[in-house]
Amino acid sequence: MKAALLFALACAPVWACQCTAAQSVCHATASSEVIFIGTVESVEPAFLDPWSLAQKPSLEALNEQSRTAGVADLKQSIAKLFPDLPEYYRGELQAGKTVKDVSAVFYSLLSQGRRARLKVKSAFRGEEDEDDTVDVWTSFDDCGIDFQVGETYLVYADDDEESGKIETDRCTHTRRLTDAGADLPYLFFYRDNDEDSGRLEGFVTSNALYLREWDRSRDPETISAPAVDAAVELVSKSGARYSVTDAGGRFLFDGLAKGTYRVSVYEKGYPRTVKKLAGPQEVEMEEKGCASAVLVVAKE
Repeated sequence: MKAALLFALACAPVWACQCTAAQSVCHATASSEVIFIGTVESVEPAFLDPWSLAQKPSLEALNEQSRTAGVADLKQSIAKLFPDLPEYYRGELQAGKTVKDVSAVFYSLLSQGRRARLKVKSAFRGEEDEDDTVDVWTSFDDCGIDFQVGETYLVYADDDEESGKIETDRCTHTRRLTDAGADLPYLFFYRDNDEDSGRLEGFVTSNALYLREWDRSRDPETISAPAVDAAVELVSKSGARYSVTDAGGRFLFDGLAKGTYRVSVYEKGYPRTVKKLAGPQEVEMEEKGCASAVLVVAKE
């Protein structure tokens, strides 16, 4: 009985992707084994490329064949949709005796996801070098990255030891390069400054009870009652550095070596007027580490 409905499975609704926690670029870098900028040269199989005009016709043709065609024709169609079938799947496909057998191979292939082939432009972590060609795998469901041929991406991925695949998804910081500008300064510090590449990121707030509302796991880059335009001083044995809080009360210091730092906050206008509002707060920085600090100032 030809009961397999391959197209129905491939086009079934998927659950919205849910990530357990949001990460800052510093923590995303620490938790990713492969990080690089690359341009997409191809996406395979083409019928799983959401930007391909061939996607819908290919699936519709396969769906029709699953109802009407013989097993041999169905095998041939699947082989064309997956031109680079691994030897194992090629054997499984040829061994299938019924439409159900062939459908099982198809479902298993779908679970492998899409393969995007990228030419590396800049590498930040991993064994990849400039001009290398890298295959990156992502699922075809809502957690997958919709890589576009010709588009350039900043890729954060893991290198799976068991499968040998480099894999990424929407829960990483992978995104189009045009949307990744905030990540790049840190990544270049991380790559080019050896041990002196730690980051201190923090906030100045006037809410003494900020911990009740601050959900670092969901939104690590915002805080309630931010203190705007405050001067932040960072002191270590090598001297002092300064920053000014942005509209969200956030401040950053990059290019930091391992050691102990003291953070203080001064009123807007420092050093013309010197009025300390909070601190000093001691912060320990590990080599190539990610440290954070929140300083509370009095409400105006």
